[in-house]
Amino acid sequence: MTKDKKVKIGILACLLAGALTVGGAAAYFTDSDTAVNTITIGKVELDLQEPNYVPETSITPGEEITKDPKIRNTGINDEYVFLTVTVPYENITVAAADGTKGTKGDTELFTYTLNAGWTELGTPQKDTSGKFFTHTYVYGTASACTALAADASTPALFNTVRFVNAVEDEGLESTTKEIGITAYGIQTTNLGLDNAVTSPSAILGIIQKQAPETTKTGEHTITDIVGG
Repeated sequence: MTKDKKVKIGILACLLAGALTVGGAAAYFTDSDTAVNTITIGKVELDLQEPNYVPETSITPGEEITKDPKIRNTGINDEYVFLTVTVPYENITVAAADGTKGTKGDTELFTYTLNAGWTELGTPQKDTSGKFFTHTYVYGTASACTALAADASTPALFNTVRFVNAVEDEGLESTTKEIGITAYGIQTTNLGLDNAVTSPSAILGIIQKQAPETTKTGEHTITDIVGG
């Protein structure tokens, strides 16, 4: 082989090597993947129930009737729940058990005994235009709500109500009176900055500020709230 041929072959070999290097740099092993996170949105929902209540059409002073309001969690999330009860009042005279007449005054027409598990918050609020007192109750204690799990029910707020022992001729005869009950439910987490809102009064404040729409069922009102 002549010297010129050796040079030409060497140059050709270098050119081929360069071509292979360029081609190799363009060929990569590649892959990709996608992560899909499925998130199910929760649901706060409740049902106000009175399983043993039978409407009364004609009651007499001192009569006791069955009425047992309770809340069932029909949603997905745990809930903190509250009940308000509006009791009508009249300016009447009430007789004691032995028949002795008392002093005439604004008197709630129905009384009841609160069951364990429920706590009244604050004092009853008097509405003079509507002539009723509003009582507010939390499922829990004055310092801590009790979470109501999904598909669980609270105990009844009370089991019976008793019509006041009003004396005759007080203007109650042939009138219709209603006990109004409203149920409220709200999520149990993320209710405030750093989850700091825990007291029943503070949580009830969130409910009241949101002023949610309500669903009326007869004389009952149901309110479901997703607080934030």
